[in-house]
Amino acid sequence: MVFADAVVVTRRRPRTWVAAWPLLALMTSAPALAAKTDVVVLHNGDRVTGEIKQLSYGRLEFKTDDMGTVYIEWDKIASLTTTQQLQVELANGGRVVGRSPSPPEQPGSLLLVDADGSPPSPVPMSSVARLYTLESGQWYRRLEGDFSIGYSYTGSSDVAVLNFGANIGSRNEVRRWNVAIDGERTSQPTAPSTQRGEVRLSLERYLPNRYYREGLLAFSTNRELGLDLRTLLGGTTGRYLRRSGQSEWRAGLGLAVLSEERTDGTSLQSVEGVLTTTFRVFRLDTPKTDIEFTLNVLPSLTESGRWRSGGSLDLRKEFVKDLFLELSLWGAYDNQPAVGAETSDWSVVTSLGYSF
Repeated sequence: MVFADAVVVTRRRPRTWVAAWPLLALMTSAPALAAKTDVVVLHNGDRVTGEIKQLSYGRLEFKTDDMGTVYIEWDKIASLTTTQQLQVELANGGRVVGRSPSPPEQPGSLLLVDADGSPPSPVPMSSVARLYTLESGQWYRRLEGDFSIGYSYTGSSDVAVLNFGANIGSRNEVRRWNVAIDGERTSQPTAPSTQRGEVRLSLERYLPNRYYREGLLAFSTNRELGLDLRTLLGGTTGRYLRRSGQSEWRAGLGLAVLSEERTDGTSLQSVEGVLTTTFRVFRLDTPKTDIEFTLNVLPSLTESGRWRSGGSLDLRKEFVKDLFLELSLWGAYDNQPAVGAETSDWSVVTSLGYSF
């Protein structure tokens, strides 16, 4: 990881931080590169040879030997051929999996061949919303993710703040899994060091017509909210309400089982409803920009009158290939916290990160 100056506006933090360095060592492993034998043909007749990475937000990410990674407008492409396994997400919510080893007779479509040897199926390129490669072989070739670190120090008050975030995961034609870690530590001479931490493990399964199911296991600690340890196990079902070339919006609802060990010495077990939504806007023009907003509302079904909420707003801009600056606003609310604890906590963090 790379340390960077950060500006942090923060409140008191809890005392236990998640140790994340083993995951960092795993994430920095360099994956093997695929052979660059894919071919893109533009409407003007130009041909580009390289390696298809993904199509998202209206641009195809294409890695070449001579020009590095380039982003090609999807509507400028007449055809593409590849022996890689592709997962194609259609604008109507459908998904198609196959390879495209030969160009179609007419430009403007993908000719996908399934692994079962069935006849090739032409897919109009105008109906394609997303496209991903499904790599096989070594497990680490299928990993994707990012990590970031921010650090700030104020000399007049001798206060130092270190924050860390990481995501790592993989996908195939039917599911996606992800592990996310977020932590922050504040050190100051006039008060005990405080810490906040969370680990989230999620598994999403794709369903027809843009629907999805997601399971979640999360561990978190936050002394400001009176938590020594919170364990949450839940699941949601939802739908992608929008999947366009520049944005994505999904919403879901479900149930979660909650167990809390509180700083006042009490413990609590409850069942909560889950309402969740995520909205994301992405731009691949230089500098690449990614804005993501997430909001979760969890009304208790067993504790009368209790409800919790949490949300985040993340703005990320790439300034060098795969290196980015990130500004994050995070907040949480609990209307019935532990005795002596605050009902809300929030922070604003800037950090430097790397994606792979």
